[in-house]
Amino acid sequence: LLALLISMIVISCATTGKLRTQNKLNLIKVNAGMSKEEVLEITKGISKTTNEFGELYNNPFNKDLITLKNGDIVEVLWFYTDKISSDGKINMNELTPVVFENNRVVSIGWKTYEDYCDLKGMQAESSRGLPSIKK
Repeated sequence: LLALLISMIVISCATTGKLRTQNKLNLIKVNAGMSKEEVLEITKGISKTTNEFGELYNNPFNKDLITLKNGDIVEVLWFYTDKISSDGKINMNELTPVVFENNRVVSIGWKTYEDYCDLKGMQAESSRGLPSIKK
């Protein structure tokens, strides 16, 4: 029984580790101007995986949808790419933002996300790691 439990934990860790690696490799292929559909094709669409504690997570992990004053639609897809702590929670600094304006990529990564938010007068999430995102 103990061996089965240990193997399940190892497999789950490998699953989330593989997801982080896969997301990093896929996001390298994403370029400004791509449509959301093209990005989801590269990132293998919307899927689910479990973490080392058996909790189910979406990939992309989370999304934000904002309508700007001028009517433009901004969507941010958050991909799980880094493991900073082993607390069983996925914090903001463990995610990579991909920003779409009117269904086209305008930003990939924290620095360009923060610059984009400044440019548009939007409140940016903090890359410092807290607060953690609730599923």
